[in-house]
Amino acid sequence: MRRRAICLAGAFLFLGVGMLGSSPVVMALDPSGAEAVDCEQVRGHLDELPLVPCASPVGLCTIAQMNGSIHGDAIFTAATITSSTDFPLTGVVFVTGDTAIEDAQVAGHRGRIAIKNAAAFRTTGGNDLVDVQTIIGGTGDFAGATGSLRISGDFVPGIGGSSTYEGVVCFP
Repeated sequence: MRRRAICLAGAFLFLGVGMLGSSPVVMALDPSGAEAVDCEQVRGHLDELPLVPCASPVGLCTIAQMNGSIHGDAIFTAATITSSTDFPLTGVVFVTGDTAIEDAQVAGHRGRIAIKNAAAFRTTGGNDLVDVQTIIGGTGDFAGATGSLRISGDFVPGIGGSSTYEGVVCFP
């Protein structure tokens, strides 16, 4: 299926949506008209464990095996942990940091993906976790990559967790 649309308020002019094998592919054009961008819809699962030693200033590092559209080892290092205003009632904290997906593979592309994380985590009950991950580049085929992932799952500090992800990875 091909579709034409202009996103006036957004960052991209979408030229079309189609299929490449069994994977959806989105083609976009920078508003400056500079060059086409190849965007790959991604989704999958990850299992996360604590990582020691940990270089985080707040003592939180993890490693996750990513499966699905993205394959690789995601190494997360927290930069900040901030209690929400309602922490006494909800147990929710906000966590920021950086993830590097080492040996990443997405639709034939290979390299390292660099990500900035902004997560909310409930420290009580089911230990719910949601994380917006912004792709800021990488190495190999991911140099200049953009996009984002939405993570949803659970995480128990010191033990680990399980989550699903979905989003888009764009290649220059």
